Amino acid sequence: MSDNVNNSDSFDEYFENIGYRFDESFSDGWERLTQSVKNLYNKTTDKFENELSLPVAQQYVNDALQKFVTDNVKAILELRVEMHDDWFRLYCTIDISGIYIEVASNFSLIHVQLDRNVQRFVFGQQTYTDVLNLRCESFIKRQGIKLFIWFYHRILKKDPLGFILSYINIARAKDEVIYLDINRWLKKNKKIISTLHKVQVNYGELEEEQMILKTQINYRDLLAASSNEDIISDADEPELMQGPINPVADATEPSQV
Repeated sequence: MSDNVNNSDSFDEYFENIGYRFDESFSDGWERLTQSVKNLYNKTTDKFENELSLPVAQQYVNDALQKFVTDNVKAILELRVEMHDDWFRLYCTIDISGIYIEVASNFSLIHVQLDRNVQRFVFGQQTYTDVLNLRCESFIKRQGIKLFIWFYHRILKKDPLGFILSYINIARAKDEVIYLDINRWLKKNKKIISTLHKVQVNYGELEEEQMILKTQINYRDLLAASSNEDIISDADEPELMQGPINPVADATEPSQV
């Protein structure tokens, strides 16, 4: 139990430190900077293209899965990843209705979106799911699970993992693509939501034991946080796409390509 608490705390501290980094980076010269930002917004409706790369260690990703998924879903006993260059292996342990099963599968990272409205990961499944361990309360149920997996692999030529994750209301699957929305849990975390008002994640890349988040500074919110008035008003900004009101129900389609 203490390990989970430490993991959660370290993940919260990581996002809080990101927020501090942006605050400290722009703590001097506000008057000159705000005027420059205002002038640029008056000239163009394009977003700032300043892009920063933030490495996130595999440990922090697993901390996040523990905090925002495993701790909130009774059927999930474990959800973790092992990251490699351009792909990752997902391990999942499920205990539901008298069925205990440990599975693993390989995925690519298709899309990451973390901003004030949407917090979403999109994965592409590369391999069929490997059943690492299977225990059932009855022999008949065990054979039924084996038949279920065989039917998906041999007859449907598909993998059942997406169906299983949808069934236990973790993610949504479409073909071999899985959409995981964590907004329903993340929105309660004030530290992270505050950070996502200062910097947003547009996409991510995988490397050995880490994820590289490609981020963009939200200059308007960052500047307004240290000003007595709005530096940039709503009228200055171009119309933005709104995030889904119900991200879980909307998870079968990405909010932006």
